[in-house]
Amino acid sequence: MTTTAREEREGPPDTACDAQAITQSTANFSPRAKRWRNAGKRAYSLGQRSLQGMIELVYPSLCLLCEQPLDVPFHDAMYCWSCRRRHLTALSSACYRCAARLPYRWHGEQRLPMVRREQTAEGCPDCRREKWAFSRTVALGSYFGRWRDHVYELKRPNRHVEAFQAGKLLAYPLLQSEWQTDYDALLPVPSHFRRRWSRGFNPAEEIAKGISWMTELPLLKNAVVCDRFAGKQGQLTRQQRLENVHGIFRIALPERLRGRSIILVDDVMTTGATMNQLARSCRRAGIARVAVAVVARACSQY
Repeated sequence: MTTTAREEREGPPDTACDAQAITQSTANFSPRAKRWRNAGKRAYSLGQRSLQGMIELVYPSLCLLCEQPLDVPFHDAMYCWSCRRRHLTALSSACYRCAARLPYRWHGEQRLPMVRREQTAEGCPDCRREKWAFSRTVALGSYFGRWRDHVYELKRPNRHVEAFQAGKLLAYPLLQSEWQTDYDALLPVPSHFRRRWSRGFNPAEEIAKGISWMTELPLLKNAVVCDRFAGKQGQLTRQQRLENVHGIFRIALPERLRGRSIILVDDVMTTGATMNQLARSCRRAGIARVAVAVVARACSQY
């Protein structure tokens, strides 16, 4: 749980007491000791900035999309502001239930939404008829163009760093969502051991680690396993996708899930068949609420 969420739950700190405690603690220092302490703080801050500058000079960080030098803080996700504006979908422009980009129209140079996010609590034209076991979704962008290519690259062997950085970026819309404080854990979509062996890792797990690093939500590893190898979903029809993922997940540690509210994490959601199958398994294990967070959302308008 984030610091902001804790503050909202526990209330603001007693600033008057804090100020009084600080005043009392610093009153015991002599003027000379105070000067040395302040000088030490300045030296530490200068050394930290210098070290960061030297690292950037020798090993400059580049944007994972355009490969240009980054213009974001050192600890932030490795995507420049220009690429974020160009490829990501604003939370206010996405469906509340499935995260599909909502239709819009152009008025001069201004893009005006034809449907507002507040109107999609029960779904948008893409998902209104779906009977999913999850009710809320957050996505970084649409599975289209350069962002689709990037998501495909995340699945290539040994792309741990790229998937982790995508997870750090996915944490931002998750933290901005109206419902993120309702959930207390992350569950990456499990991968069959054959796929993990061929790739060297599970992309969904690395994405979830990035989210956890930014939000402090715990990661539920090995609580659910994939028992059956399912073929790739990309070229299948809607009905074939449903049959392909039917019964592939098994709850291995139900005691870790019972009573929790979890967020399922994956790289891309198309029809929602995989997420729905996993969400149903989790609900049968006693999970109270299920939401979804994905790097990309593919929908009918693209």
